[in-house]
Amino acid sequence: MKLIPYKSFSWDFHKKNWQRGKPNVCQFEITFKCDFHCKYCYSDCYNNPYYIDRELSTKEVKLILDKIYKAGVIWLCFTGGDPLTRNDFLDIYSYVKRRGFIITVFTNGYSINKEIIKEFKKKPPFVIEITLNTVTKSLYENIVGLSHSFEKVMENVRLILEAKLPLKIKTQVIKDNLEEIPNIKKYIRSLGLVFRPTVLLNPRLNGDPYPCSLRISPQQALNIFGNRVKFDDGCDIDRFKQTNKNLFRCAIGGGDGVHIDPYGNIFPCLCIREPKVNLLKEDFKVAREKILTWLRSRDFTYESKCKMCSVGELCYRCPGKALLEVGDMEAPIPYFCDFAQEIAKRIYCRA
Repeated sequence: MKLIPYKSFSWDFHKKNWQRGKPNVCQFEITFKCDFHCKYCYSDCYNNPYYIDRELSTKEVKLILDKIYKAGVIWLCFTGGDPLTRNDFLDIYSYVKRRGFIITVFTNGYSINKEIIKEFKKKPPFVIEITLNTVTKSLYENIVGLSHSFEKVMENVRLILEAKLPLKIKTQVIKDNLEEIPNIKKYIRSLGLVFRPTVLLNPRLNGDPYPCSLRISPQQALNIFGNRVKFDDGCDIDRFKQTNKNLFRCAIGGGDGVHIDPYGNIFPCLCIREPKVNLLKEDFKVAREKILTWLRSRDFTYESKCKMCSVGELCYRCPGKALLEVGDMEAPIPYFCDFAQEIAKRIYCRA
């Protein structure tokens, strides 16, 4: 059997699905539940029994997974919350492995146990992604809001590596851990892994702006990144033709990805939860088309500063972030304006 490099396989598969008008990727929040209450978390406002008790059953999760499988999705990311907190996680995981999905698991690392490690060894995910924001116990537990959690997470990182499972460690940079970045970088590299920081923070999904108060300055951020413009936020320029009037200039308008919440709703993006269509009640193709039609029909309705901005291609503001932070998808976000100007000044000497 001839082996095909993963990059070639991925590119070829994506192109075929694009030509057929099918999605490739699904980010499925299978729960809002998490053992942590991280200061910066955008979804922690739903991490309580009122919302968790209404989430999908095992049977309903599998029904939706069947629908996205038939739609052509092959890359599946389980996220939340922490998906490992579901009692049925291994049942769901085994189900999608039999389907042949390429699976990414986002977790804080706390809920990993020997049973999960054993299952992952038998049926490895494509990658496990853990967020590690400090290597100091007191600071770690202050950020995540759970005592006696640091040692457990660090031990689980060791177990993952010992099992030779694919691991990525991400770091959310905030004011609290800014001075510890060199130590975090040193630790992650000592594991043979790549240091993957991000400085992007959004308000919580209920509109609570508190996480934004934890942002470091654009100057501090670029000092960490070494003036690198590409950030690890997953937002790439879209493939479909755009004009200056298009409101959405990111990848979601191209239809490559699908977002699903813990109740089975498909919605536009991480920050925009309306309109939504419930996949338990609607055919997947019809539901997706409703969301894409809404996205592609959104244009600037007034002469927003963002519409013709000279450094717009360097900006990490998007309609979703603007909706959460300033209540207007077309409006600028001052923090991201400053960020784009600083990037332009340092990189292109344009500002």
